[in-house]
Amino acid sequence: MPFTDEEEEILTFLRSEQESYYHGDFDAFVDHWHHGPEVRRIISGPQVGTRIHSGWDELLLRFQEGFRQFPQNFEARDLLRWENIQFQITADMAWISYDQIAVKHVPKMHVSPMSHEVKIIQKFKGSWKIICLIVVVPGIRREDVPLIELAADGRVARINKLASERLGAHSGLVVSGGRLHARIRKFDADLHKAIERAKNRLATNLPRGFQSEPASIVPLGENEAGHPIFCWIATEQERVLISFDDEFLLRGRLEAAVPTFGLSPAQLKLAELLALGQDLGTAALELGVSINTLRTQVRRMFEKTDTHNQAALLSRLLNSQGPD
Repeated sequence: MPFTDEEEEILTFLRSEQESYYHGDFDAFVDHWHHGPEVRRIISGPQVGTRIHSGWDELLLRFQEGFRQFPQNFEARDLLRWENIQFQITADMAWISYDQIAVKHVPKMHVSPMSHEVKIIQKFKGSWKIICLIVVVPGIRREDVPLIELAADGRVARINKLASERLGAHSGLVVSGGRLHARIRKFDADLHKAIERAKNRLATNLPRGFQSEPASIVPLGENEAGHPIFCWIATEQERVLISFDDEFLLRGRLEAAVPTFGLSPAQLKLAELLALGQDLGTAALELGVSINTLRTQVRRMFEKTDTHNQAALLSRLLNSQGPD
């Protein structure tokens, strides 16, 4: 169905705002926004969590810092596509929702592969201005971590590029017969129980704890070097998502364990390197300390967590939910 003249006018305004952003034209960009205390920006995604910025004074500072950190000059019309565009228009207000798709990856372009966006605009002295922006970046279609998507029946629906490249040599996971399995057989039952729990969450409207439910960690054994192997399971958009080598989730889970076990910043960094598969010798080189210093830190973490080996230590830290 073709757009009405009023809808075309709004789309032209929104495209202008988008082009000014990706051309790095700060003055033109902020001119598309209402400069009042009622403006809001709400962003949510796997890399940033959920952030709410309220009022023009706060938002202006965020915009200034964003333009400083991410200088851009890209032709958005050629690189971004809007789908599922919906309008609701009254006399002087309108909201518009759409899915934004990045047609191709461009280095240094500050954009996610896909986002769901809502913009609320209002007319001031006859000109449209943005008063609210909501951006939700789904975990689906992420290309920055190895990601496997399972359909509601548990079969593999999609494997992204990184997962395709790493699965063949991965010590913990393998795809066989269109389904995901633990490479070490004795861990397969627990993996499928976790997948089944995730599938059950998809069947509900508002799953228990949906507001703060973290990704589940599933142990997959140890590799030949004795380092623990694990994956993460989450749900989104009628898919069960399996990720591995996800440094963002790993760091967040370890940080949540800090207050529970009283880890120092140095111990937290060491635990992260160990969880990423580094041995003490490699970690010592990266951190610029002696291997004996790291052995001492490991012993102290054993004492704090009541564990006796690195696999048990990491399992205890990663399964900690932090203080209530």
